[in-house]
Amino acid sequence: MSADQIENHEEAVIESVCVITPCFNAGRFLQPCLDSVAAQGIYVSKHVVMDGGSTDGSAEILRQQAQSDARLIWRSERDAGQSDALNKALRLVDTPYFAWLNADDCLLPDKLGALLRAVDSKRLPSIVYGDYQVIDADGAVLKRRRQPSFNYWDCLYSYLTVQNCAAIFRTDLCRSTGGFDARLNFCMDYDLILRLAATGPVVHTRDYIGCFRHHEGAKTAQLQDVCAKETEMLRVKYSRRAAPELRWRYWAGKARVATRMISEGCIPSRLEKITNAK
Repeated sequence: MSADQIENHEEAVIESVCVITPCFNAGRFLQPCLDSVAAQGIYVSKHVVMDGGSTDGSAEILRQQAQSDARLIWRSERDAGQSDALNKALRLVDTPYFAWLNADDCLLPDKLGALLRAVDSKRLPSIVYGDYQVIDADGAVLKRRRQPSFNYWDCLYSYLTVQNCAAIFRTDLCRSTGGFDARLNFCMDYDLILRLAATGPVVHTRDYIGCFRHHEGAKTAQLQDVCAKETEMLRVKYSRRAAPELRWRYWAGKARVATRMISEGCIPSRLEKITNAK
C-alpha cells in the first residue's frame, strides 16, 4: 500500500516502514546505526541515507553496507543542511509511515514492529512513539526515559514528548504540511511533531524503541542557544501568543506533565542508577 492510498483505506495494515537518515561526518557512529536498522528485518522496506558530502569515510561505510543490504539506498552530495537532507530522503519514502533515525542514533532490536503493532487501522495515528534510552559515545546506557502520554498543549508549551529515534510518522501528513522546514537548524523535529499532532491522534506504546546518543560532537551539545531561540519561535507561531505569555504556560505545562509522569509510572526510570558492565 502506498502512502497516497492510505487515506481511502478503512482497514489499513501497515507491515513495514521506510527509515530515513540524514548524515554528515558521522562515520564513527554510522555503522551501529545501519546495523540497527538492518536488524529490524521485515519491518523495514528500505533505509534511505542522505549524506551531505562527508569527509570522514562515511561514504565508504555506506558503499560497503549496500553490498550486503539491498534495502539500503544512499547518496553522498553537498546539501543545504539537515532539513534539506531529510526532504531529499522523504521524496523516496513509499510507505504510509516512516521512521527518522539520525546517523549517530540507533534502534533497539525488533522495536519498529512494536510501533507498527500500535497503529490503529481504523483511526490511523499521525505519530506512534515509544520510550527511549540515552547512550554515550561508546554505546553504554546513560539514562532510560519512560515517556508520558501525549498532550498537544503540554508538548507545545513545555515538554517534547516524542523523540524521533523512537517514533514513526505518517508520510502523507508530513508531505501535506510542508515536509521539513529548511529554515530550522535544530528544531525540525519539534516543528514536525507539532504539525502532525495537530492533524491526527498520537499514540504511545510503553516500550523502549531507540537510543539517542549523547556525545560532544552532537548538535544537541553544540547548538543550545539555537535550540532555545527556535523553540520559542515555534511556540509563538503555533500558539499565536506573545512570548511573555508563554512563560507561565510553560510552568503550568511542566506541572501537568510531571503529574502524568507520576501517575503513569515514568519517574522510576528517571531515578534509576545505570550500571554498565566493563
